[in-house]
Amino acid sequence: MTAPRAKKDEIRDNIPAPSTPEGELFHYKPAEAAKWLPFSARSLKEMAYARQITHVNNGNSVWFTGLNIREITAQFTRDPFAAPKPVKAAA
Repeated sequence: MTAPRAKKDEIRDNIPAPSTPEGELFHYKPAEAAKWLPFSARSLKEMAYARQITHVNNGNSVWFTGLNIREITAQFTRDPFAAPKPVKAAA
């Protein structure tokens, strides 16, 4: 599947979701990846430049595959704390 070309920060139409087989290897621009992540496009670019998140570096451009987006989601997913065990009263 080939998506139509777009300007640098423009979001293309009809892009596949990262969780679909077509989206796993599809290259998303930061503005497109931000739709599925709790970060802005700028934050995603800055974190990629600082090598804090996985990404694809095609020359001077930062891209994210669907697998990258899913990995970033897992990286920032936190499990809740375990409930504290009740303390037994001294007899």
